[in-house]
Parts: sequence; C-alpha cells; structure tokens
Amino acid sequence: MAFVNGPVPESLERRVTASVREFGRDLRQTWPTVETSADGLHFRLHDGAQALAIDIEPAGVRRLGLFELPQLIVRYRFGPGEEGARRALLARLDRGMQKGGG
Repeated sequence: MAFVNGPVPESLERRVTASVREFGRDLRQTWPTVETSADGLHFRLHDGAQALAIDIEPAGVRRLGLFELPQLIVRYRFGPGEEGARRALLARLDRGMQKGGG
C-alpha cells in the first residue's frame, strides 16, 4: 500500500498479513543493511539522511474459511527529513515486500 494520493506522514501504522519471522526475512531481503533488535520486533534503517524506525506487534490471526493468516501491526516512524524522501523510502519498501496476488 503506497501513499500515492497525499503526503507520507512522519509516522503511520498498518496492519499486514505476515508472521514476525516472515516480516523480518522480507525486510532484510529488501533492505540488507537494516538493523534488527534481538527480539526481532524493532528495526532501523537509513536511506541517505532519511532514517526509519519500524516496530511490529503480533495482532492475532485472521481466519478465512480454513485459512489462518497471521497479522501484525506495523508502526513506521520516520526521522527528520523531507516528505519526498519519506515517500521514496516507503515506496522502495512496499515494492520489495510486495507479495503475489491481486
């Protein structure tokens, strides 16, 4: 989900379908230099001068018939910087972590 119709705020929250392990793996594949906390719930990365802290929190399971999909609440907090830098960083993350499907 990219913010294409308006500015990217300095902090935002999303609900995503992934386990803690899957999210961390996908984030490290997208951004190999990401710093990860020992518990795997906190991440920090930089794109030039723009910093981003990401905190994740398990949010239960979503059930669709027989399917059970793990949910996470993902909180993004950008460091000081221009809105365009936030937009570029978030777009790169979104593209890299995009899953298959419709």
